[in-house]
Amino acid sequence: MKLTVNDVTFSYQSSLSLDKVSIEIPETEILGIIGPNGSGKTTLLKCINKILKPKKGNIILDGHEIQKMSRLEIAKHIGYVPQSSVKPYALNVFEIVLMGRRPHIGWQSSETDVDKTWKALEMLGIEHLALRHFNELSGGEQQRVLIARSLAQEAKILLLDEPTSNLDIKHQLEVMELTRELVTKKNIASVIAIHDLNLASRYCDKIVMMKNGKIFSAGNVSSVLTPEAIRSVYSVDVIVNYTNNIQQIVPIRPSTPAMIKVQH
Repeated sequence: MKLTVNDVTFSYQSSLSLDKVSIEIPETEILGIIGPNGSGKTTLLKCINKILKPKKGNIILDGHEIQKMSRLEIAKHIGYVPQSSVKPYALNVFEIVLMGRRPHIGWQSSETDVDKTWKALEMLGIEHLALRHFNELSGGEQQRVLIARSLAQEAKILLLDEPTSNLDIKHQLEVMELTRELVTKKNIASVIAIHDLNLASRYCDKIVMMKNGKIFSAGNVSSVLTPEAIRSVYSVDVIVNYTNNIQQIVPIRPSTPAMIKVQH
């Protein structure tokens, strides 16, 4: 399934958040969207999912313009996992994952839908949590539940907004490993807005680096995550090392010293 973003511009009132952004979502690959806070990462994902309406430009999904599609039709193809800071769900895990079937069935579920829900739970290894209340789960478990919902949804494109935020290192790796496994086994595409450059380097096939609502650089990991580009976008000096052909980015210091006044 092909998805293309063409010259998308979006503003929050007078503040320009996206400025003529164009990208192509590669099939069966993970595309990482990186950049400092306020660079437009989340806004871009919300435009792709029709949560926000671009001021200019368009987004094409398999030859169809997203803005002319219903929310239900979009949900048959695109799964969206928002940041972990979203409002908690007053439901148990099974009910939340079953919600992923709604684009296909409306409100009345069948035996087939229940079966697909259990398979999604099993694939993510959380079937034992089925009757647990969502709000009682850890951050890592909640992320797995929301990804399972998209899996039950049978989405061909998975949008993840900061999926590793507020998670410890073990759960960060688990979520990224899971995403890689889903992309490979289910032949889907994933777009991940992510802050951690080392996780992006390790798990993404391609990267889009954003700055001030514009694409600063895009391409393969090694061509985008260079010391020069990181310095220009993040104002941080780094060293890029390689271990087992994986880039490791080591920050040294801010390229512009912070101005801190200490009172005596």
